[in-house]
Amino acid sequence: MNFSSTVLFICLIFLKWQVRGQDDSGQHSSLTVETQYLRFDMSQYGQDGGVFSSPNFPNYYPQNTILFYQFIASSDYRVVIEIDFFQVRGVTPQCTHDYLDVYINVTNFDVVHNPVNDQLLHRYCGRNKPPLLVSFTNLLLLGFFTEDTQTERGFNGSFRFIPAQPYRKNLKREPCDYVFDSSVSKRGELFSSTYPGTYLPGQFCNYSFVGQPGERIHIRFRDLILFKTPNTHHCAVDLIKLYDNTLDPPELRRFLSSFQSASHSEQQYLSDQHDHHHITDLCGTYVLPLDVYSTGNLLLLYFIATHYAELTDEEQAQMAEHSGPVWRKGFFAEYEFSSSLTKLDFISKNKSNQYVSGTECDQTIKSFGQGHGKFQSPNWPHPYKPQTSCTTYLLGLDDRYTLENVEIEFDQFDIDCNLASLVIYNASRIYDYRLRSRPSSPLLSTSKSSLFSNYYRQELDFKGNLSFCGHFKPEGRFVSKNALLKLSFIPTDRSGTNVYSSLNSGGKFQARYKFVKSYHQVSADEYDGTNPNTCNLSYYQSRALFGKFEPPRSSENDYFANSNCTFNFYPMNENSRLLIWYDYFNIVDDDLIQCPSDNLTYTYSLYSSSIFYVHPFRYCGYRNFPSPFLSVRSTELFRIHFRSNDDADAGLGFEGRYQFVNQSNSLFSPAICRTPFDSIVYVNETNEPSGNISSDGYPENVICEWSYVTSRGFQFLLELNLLQIEGSKTKDPPQGCQTAVLRIYSEGRIDELCGQQEEIYYFTTESNWFTIQFISLNRQTKELLRGFHIYWTVIETRTKSVDQRCSLSDEYFYCKKTANHSIGNFCIHRSLLCDGHSHCQPISNDDEHPSNCYMMIPSRVKQPLALPSSTLSFFHQHLLLIVIIFVLCLTMLCIVFILICLLIKMKRRQQDRQSSKRRRTNQRDDLLLRKKSLQTYSDEEEEDEDDGEHHINRMEQAVTTV
Repeated sequence: MNFSSTVLFICLIFLKWQVRGQDDSGQHSSLTVETQYLRFDMSQYGQDGGVFSSPNFPNYYPQNTILFYQFIASSDYRVVIEIDFFQVRGVTPQCTHDYLDVYINVTNFDVVHNPVNDQLLHRYCGRNKPPLLVSFTNLLLLGFFTEDTQTERGFNGSFRFIPAQPYRKNLKREPCDYVFDSSVSKRGELFSSTYPGTYLPGQFCNYSFVGQPGERIHIRFRDLILFKTPNTHHCAVDLIKLYDNTLDPPELRRFLSSFQSASHSEQQYLSDQHDHHHITDLCGTYVLPLDVYSTGNLLLLYFIATHYAELTDEEQAQMAEHSGPVWRKGFFAEYEFSSSLTKLDFISKNKSNQYVSGTECDQTIKSFGQGHGKFQSPNWPHPYKPQTSCTTYLLGLDDRYTLENVEIEFDQFDIDCNLASLVIYNASRIYDYRLRSRPSSPLLSTSKSSLFSNYYRQELDFKGNLSFCGHFKPEGRFVSKNALLKLSFIPTDRSGTNVYSSLNSGGKFQARYKFVKSYHQVSADEYDGTNPNTCNLSYYQSRALFGKFEPPRSSENDYFANSNCTFNFYPMNENSRLLIWYDYFNIVDDDLIQCPSDNLTYTYSLYSSSIFYVHPFRYCGYRNFPSPFLSVRSTELFRIHFRSNDDADAGLGFEGRYQFVNQSNSLFSPAICRTPFDSIVYVNETNEPSGNISSDGYPENVICEWSYVTSRGFQFLLELNLLQIEGSKTKDPPQGCQTAVLRIYSEGRIDELCGQQEEIYYFTTESNWFTIQFISLNRQTKELLRGFHIYWTVIETRTKSVDQRCSLSDEYFYCKKTANHSIGNFCIHRSLLCDGHSHCQPISNDDEHPSNCYMMIPSRVKQPLALPSSTLSFFHQHLLLIVIIFVLCLTMLCIVFILICLLIKMKRRQQDRQSSKRRRTNQRDDLLLRKKSLQTYSDEEEEDEDDGEHHINRMEQAVTTV
């Protein structure tokens, strides 16, 4: 090194250190720092190199150090550095204390044209040791800088020298413009300019491949680690761009021009403007080996490394976790020009079949409403090479209008298991193609078969992959789990070291495919076997007592437009009921009353009739939940119909639940209320002209049903004077009756009620019967609610307002209409007059008017009002206790009676004893008494009387105590 150059270099270093010292500490001068140099020359150490370390290693390095490590190789060699231990005081990425600077693109140590930082590869400190380093030239420089504060152990490593010839092979122009010509070599290697060391920033490297006519180019990446910004999906900093059948793609010219004239956001925009030559962009890390193929004899690989983004320790650790410490390693690949690669003429030239760019022979087959077709292995009907890997993607429709699944069935199949295998991904095999050609069997139509996996009965068992090989075709059909079915031909030695095997014959196959409008993803016991393209689903009590049902939805989780789905539910017998409720409900429609667009409706048939009855309500809207529904008695078939129009508005649909229930189900509690399985109550209009029905509070998880019938010619007037249950049909937007409902059935009419009603609600039945159904499932709020209460009265309606006579005028009272109400005039039984409840409401209150009380039937005993259901419930629950108390009271009365009898008997005995004693005394002492004075005799008599009274008093006290 000459004197002037050395002085200039030292001055630049001093100036840099002084500025840095002023920024960091400002307490010392750079003039006191002595710059040191360590030289490692290949002529001295040989090709195998040696070791180096920080001063005093493994002890702490000194303060105020500027030390340059100069590594010099011969002109046709490069320097390789590997750090074994690294511990330098500082925090990445700023490294404000001590650090190690790395320069791998140094051309001359003696001439410094620009500040040294212009050639800086990276600055390292902390515990983030430098990765493997390979110089771009024959020189490599390390600069170690420390402060005058505390220090750490430093670093140590090794160096060696490797030939530069592999990096210069096929190099046409500096620094990295390569051309690989088929006429020169059919196969070889390529790699980034400093592989396996960290690549340089600011690189734009061209790798052009030129083959002979009829040849295709195959590149297999054996190693690929390019920087990718954490948590992003695009390649914004460093990337490889691959182009097919061109060496000067317009898209690449636009992309490169953006580095000089566009901002970063514009770069991203321009990079997305791909043309038909563009294959893909690569960055980050990949599962290796990674193969790229051209369709013709030209292929371009362009490597771009723009700049180094500064990473924090956390991001460095994240990169190290996924890519190892070398996260800018670059790439290493093999290439081959071959005229024996798979020909692509087996891929049909239409919009449904498309070649997957960059692959050897992958193709996509899209539905586009085509429905069905065939596909074969490449080179059909001849075998193709076993190491060839081809994948076929069959894509059905999956949008708001249609859901399709893919079914394939093999016609021919012959693959040597020692060479390759055919893998079907995410599919299930079904064997019912033979079964479906036979006449249906009653046994098979009512029970599941353990021998067959029935596609249309949801017996699918989807596997991650199904692998096949051999000389016999796989039996059955294969159905995809969703709208995609993937099928790959995978050679056994695919990951071998050789790009191609010497084997020249492999396997072959041919298969038929069809796209089926499928609803099999929706749970059901059975599908419409005659027409699987229709959404006609069946659920049998004999197969499952409960489950879910929902409409098919697209990948966007919306139900399909123009849907027509029917859910059929089959109870086992006449004594079974079906309970329906919904977890969520979201069907789009603006009109929540008529629901003309998308809606849900019910129909059902009975064992006694083949006619289908229509439930009068339609359900639609958001949160307007349909109420829980319990089928009526003797339902043979219950159907739920879901319809949507062909517009683009759709919602999430619904998720419903069903349960087949019988009399023993826990939802039915006779101790709380009458159940749907109890007999119908016959009401004698004379003996019981009125009554009431109540929920007795607001119970949870209970189903109640009261059915009443009276004589023909009479009707019922119902008065709902209390309604407090969850839900609402009147709020805006309405909530619906998701968890509870009060349903009133009568001839030609069904009312569904929930929420809280402020006014009294009246209506008359059209015939002589009505049914009250109360369903309360799991409550969603803790609000204090009282349930419901209904008062009913047997009435005889009068059709003519001028006819004020009742058919049984002696026993019935005419309620004349005085209020403006839709209910007409009617008659009630005279026993109801003046009983404290106005039975003529809502048209009048004549029955409670005092002037009409004399009209009560004299000979008839006033019928007591029915006891409230709460009182009846109390007697039912405490009957045993009442009986025990009654028996105890009766026992006590008996004991008291016995004690009284004993007292009376004891008094009589005492009196008899006293009389006998006096007689004996008189007889024995008659002589003596004559001699005594009259006074003495009187005293003795008084003493005897006192004794007797004393005994009587004791007996009376005993009885009183008892």
